[in-house]
Amino acid sequence: MNIRLRLTLWYTAILFLTLALFSSAVYIGLTRSLMVTLDNHLQREVSEIIGNLKFEHSGEDPEESEEEGNDDDHKIRSGELEIELNYTPEEGVFWRLLAENGQPLRDPGYFEGAAIAPTTLTAGQTQFEYAYATLANGTPIRLYTAPFVIEQQGAGVVQVAESYRHIQEVQRQLLLLLALGLPFILLAAGLGGWFLASNALNPIDRITRAARQISADDLHHRLNLKLPNDEVGRLAATFDQMLARLDDAFERQKRFIADASHEMRTPLTILKGDVEVALNRPRSAGEYRATLDMVNQTTDRLTALVEELFLLARADNHQFPLQLEPFDLVELLRRDVMKLMPRAFEKNISLDLDTPVELQIEADPAKLSRLLLNLIDNAIKYSNSGASVTVTATIEHDQAHIAIADTGPGIDPEHLPHLFERFYRVDQARSRHVAASDGSSGAGLGLSIAAWLAKIHGGRIEVESQVGQGTTFIVWLPRSAPDQS
Repeated sequence: MNIRLRLTLWYTAILFLTLALFSSAVYIGLTRSLMVTLDNHLQREVSEIIGNLKFEHSGEDPEESEEEGNDDDHKIRSGELEIELNYTPEEGVFWRLLAENGQPLRDPGYFEGAAIAPTTLTAGQTQFEYAYATLANGTPIRLYTAPFVIEQQGAGVVQVAESYRHIQEVQRQLLLLLALGLPFILLAAGLGGWFLASNALNPIDRITRAARQISADDLHHRLNLKLPNDEVGRLAATFDQMLARLDDAFERQKRFIADASHEMRTPLTILKGDVEVALNRPRSAGEYRATLDMVNQTTDRLTALVEELFLLARADNHQFPLQLEPFDLVELLRRDVMKLMPRAFEKNISLDLDTPVELQIEADPAKLSRLLLNLIDNAIKYSNSGASVTVTATIEHDQAHIAIADTGPGIDPEHLPHLFERFYRVDQARSRHVAASDGSSGAGLGLSIAAWLAKIHGGRIEVESQVGQGTTFIVWLPRSAPDQS
């Protein structure tokens, strides 16, 4: 079952329940209102009858009283009690007067043969009774029984009834209207719900058809659906943005694999060439030793490259957690500078350290040392003989500010935005020459690793350079531990 049909069925079912509850409320409310109106009318009739009753006592003979009563419709004699009623109930109202013992005082005969339960009320009570009954001709009636007491005159019970057949007719007509109208309403609602669901889901179908045309080999394709800025429109835009991110990730992965393959092919080719030359003809022990030295240097380059690739792979998979601890950054810088001092001495480069006495931060000292060694080594590597490299550390805005400045040849402005990209090198030939001379990998991964190490510490690296005047790398690090999430 597709979502369009499910939405239509749910919509129709909810509408059916709503209409059923509403129809029940209308039916019950209308019936109650009509019955209340009928009961109020019966109460008014009882009030009029009781209000127009008069009891008179007579000393005449009961038989004479009965004969005289035949001449007067409004008078009733019972023994010495004469009852006079000066009110005629409305047409359609059935009524009678009963004595306290239940005997009729005045009975026009409306209730003869009627199925009426005997009343349990007496004249001394103040309560009333409502009941349903049926006359002899089958007319359904609403019966109202009320006791009365007229002081110093007499007492009794009044029963008034009225047919509620018109209420039953209204009920039947309402039920017929609901029975005929509800199916048409549900049918119209179902068709309307199907139409609305189709219109709402058509963009989803367009997204599905467009998505089927996209494969891993062609991530340049986009949906480019002109949709309003609603939920579906934002979904399509998000899908395009996701495709753009995937396309960029695939391109970077392809470029990474191609660059890594190229970087590994070069030392492997050199390694194979050195071995083939050594095996081409018998050589002296000194020549074999020289060949093994070159093989050893090439192997070191490959090892460094593999380690850097492994480090970046773990970084991409977030498998490089920080081991945070408080320590003195000045002491860490002093040790790193001392490690690189022999290399600077070999190239006749002045390596200076300018720091305060102490600078406490909370970070991973091992990873932070690698970051700083990469930057200082990079400054020494690309500086000419006689140049100087200065490492300074200060506190600015509650952050550690570390600057590695050299007086080397500098970097052209067009290269600055790409310095931290993987395998990016400003001068390919010079990079290989420098790598071969100092034994590093020369793959263009050092700055990328340094930028990543700064980022996971909650910091950043900035670079400033002028051609012919030198380059400065600035590292900003928070003094407190970063959020490892």
